[in-house]
Amino acid sequence: MTVNEIRINTLFDELVPRMGKADSLAGELVRATCRIGYRYFNDGDHIGIGYGKETCNPAARFLLKHFSTDDGAGVTSAVKTLWGLSDEATYEQKLDELNGLVADFIGSHPELREAETEDMFSCTIPDEDRDDDYEEEYE
Repeated sequence: MTVNEIRINTLFDELVPRMGKADSLAGELVRATCRIGYRYFNDGDHIGIGYGKETCNPAARFLLKHFSTDDGAGVTSAVKTLWGLSDEATYEQKLDELNGLVADFIGSHPELREAETEDMFSCTIPDEDRDDDYEEEYE
């Protein structure tokens, strides 16, 4: 495990409940970040590709929505780089960077631990967040 994985997992254990959305924006940002990593390392899903459209896109879109300020530009850049990226070595490197950037951001913005949040799945776009490859196989 990398240092960034340890950092984000520590935040996950601290801020994310066993089920459902987190109580704070900090927790939901961590939950979204970990969702993207979990889906990749357990099922091979990539943001914006195949089944990853269903499993990762809402979490990625949630991160983009909440890191749109200048001091969140690193996170936004990392998510945009991951979107549609199929090279696994680069994807893993960028996931690790994303973990570190989110952990850094939460560390420098303690107010996020008290901020109310929406569920990351509220950022789902039904027409975009579905696996087109699956439909083509069965048509």
